[in-house]
Amino acid sequence: MSEGVKNQQFLLGLFGGIASVSVIGLIIMGVILLNAKNNGTPQVAGQQETPDQNTQNQPLTQNPAQVAGVSTFSEKAGAEICQENNKPLVYLFSTTWCPHCQWIKDAFDEVVKKYVDDGKIVAYHWDVDINDNTLTAEKESVVPAKDLAVYREFNPQGSIPTFVFGCKYFRIGNGYEQQDDLTAEKAEFEALIQDLIK
Repeated sequence: MSEGVKNQQFLLGLFGGIASVSVIGLIIMGVILLNAKNNGTPQVAGQQETPDQNTQNQPLTQNPAQVAGVSTFSEKAGAEICQENNKPLVYLFSTTWCPHCQWIKDAFDEVVKKYVDDGKIVAYHWDVDINDNTLTAEKESVVPAKDLAVYREFNPQGSIPTFVFGCKYFRIGNGYEQQDDLTAEKAEFEALIQDLIK
């Protein structure tokens, strides 16, 4: 076999391999993007995945939270404290795959469990990609419509983590992650809860 034919076969094999890898890469990327899109959307029993048109893209009137020791949360103007069983509701909406959610989850859970155990608040920590409330032993499979409505009201874009304290104070993202300061995060959670239960 001549050298020219060998070179031609080599080049055809090389380009064929590159094309195959490119097609496989595009397929994998499509699957990843589709999963990311679907994983960020919590499911509610009997509800389609389409966004709630009543809250989508509506501006939320907000100001910095007026609570001593709190600088990373906003306050919903004119908000009334939402309650369950006559106790303020506290939420964290996160996912299992978000590194920022993983950074904050134990600190949030630790603070709110203390107040839940004392009967002062009702709290939910929804991992919206698997529809599970991490504050319970059982594995849920659906985010209740009332909780999903809170998530959409305070964060129509669906970003995570999203914190909502009493439907009055809220924050999208972590406040002190860049400083790796979980103590500061816990202090703000405590201050907000104390304000809600006073």
